[in-house]
Amino acid sequence: MLSYQHIYHAGNRADVQKHLWLITVLEYLLKKDKNFLWIDTHAGRGLYDLSSDEAQKIKEYESGIAQFWESMNEGDDLPPSIIKYRDLINALNTGESINTYPGSAFITAKMLRPKDKLYAHDLHKGEYPFLERSIGNYLCAEARFEDGFAALKSLIPHKTLKRGGVLIDPSYEIKADYAITANAIIQAHEKWPQGIYMVWYPILDKAYHHDLLEPLNALNLANEDFVIDEWHFGDVERGMKGTGIAIINPPFQAPESMAYVKKFLEQ
Repeated sequence: MLSYQHIYHAGNRADVQKHLWLITVLEYLLKKDKNFLWIDTHAGRGLYDLSSDEAQKIKEYESGIAQFWESMNEGDDLPPSIIKYRDLINALNTGESINTYPGSAFITAKMLRPKDKLYAHDLHKGEYPFLERSIGNYLCAEARFEDGFAALKSLIPHKTLKRGGVLIDPSYEIKADYAITANAIIQAHEKWPQGIYMVWYPILDKAYHHDLLEPLNALNLANEDFVIDEWHFGDVERGMKGTGIAIINPPFQAPESMAYVKKFLEQ
């Protein structure tokens, strides 16, 4: 199904969690000189206009990036990933408000070196042209109008790039998407066991995310090789009750770094 457009939800709490994890993982990979591969299976637009009619319809960014923005700009004693996130957003905007908001593909394209490689995929005819424009000028990045899961099968293991990882952020438009996503990760992990796999999921009343997590838990990975990070929203009348990220092969100390980030944002 290809009706989902992330512009309606851009900047929400799920994005904040996902992007801070992404920055934390990429910063780790960038510490080493050896180049690496990054795959974004469901990239969306790359850049989002929060003043657009679509973003203004639900205004999910108000309880997401807008809620945290003041604390992200106060003081110098900030977690490194928040500083990076803040600087990326500030570079896209003038004044105090956020009109242009970066998505995962744009963040990755900005952070990677020319010798690294990003493959960003989207199969929505309305979204892909935005993606192509937002990352097309970066030497490290390639936008592809292609199914991300099919691309994942063909890209790994890469012939020359042995390091790297995957960000998987499906729309979960139907319940079966959770099991489909789990199966895609399991198959990819069999082919590229050293890769970092990050998958986002929503936490809903019906708890469909268990169809994703249970097969991943069945891999019986060591505790340090499989981490789940969930942010719960408290009392919410409808929609998402929280946002989750599951990570296979998280970088050393990345979970601890993100726990500190989460504590900082909750202050």
